[in-house]
Amino acid sequence: MAGVVQAGLKAGALDMKAVAEVLNAAVKAGVSDSAMGSMVSMAAGAFPADSPAIASSAVRSYGTQVTEAQVRNIVASAVAVQPHPYASVSPICEAVTKALGNSMVANTVPSIAVSVAAATPDNPLQGVTTQANGLVKPGEEASGGALVLPGGLPVGGTPTSPSPVSNPAGN
Repeated sequence: MAGVVQAGLKAGALDMKAVAEVLNAAVKAGVSDSAMGSMVSMAAGAFPADSPAIASSAVRSYGTQVTEAQVRNIVASAVAVQPHPYASVSPICEAVTKALGNSMVANTVPSIAVSVAAATPDNPLQGVTTQANGLVKPGEEASGGALVLPGGLPVGGTPTSPSPVSNPAGN
């Protein structure tokens, strides 16, 4: 299947309808999750503006049997090849949520979004440390407590009274 995607891209004959058909055929053929991730990556890399549609098409290909692990794989694969991965997480996850409808897996997309965003190379919160109180010096290890920006100022608090955060996104 990946060869079909590559050949279609090189020939300029691959469009969104063809991508959806290839993804549907891949699921029917029982491809592995890693092969599906590779196809989503190739298609999302070829059509960056259509990445949300590609991800939602891949999710729809699995039908009602889609699992959280498959959704996580699809989202991560589509995000990884984007020019601005962190900014692409939200639109891709929104499209995937719509594709999932009212399924139980749709409830897991927000946590998938947080974990995928945290792993992106352009994540603005990278290099952030945590500590219990006071200022952290650049390069100093800090543990447990509040989110602290590089340079020592806690997010959402004061240098002597940092406020706790509930997730890696800082909210």
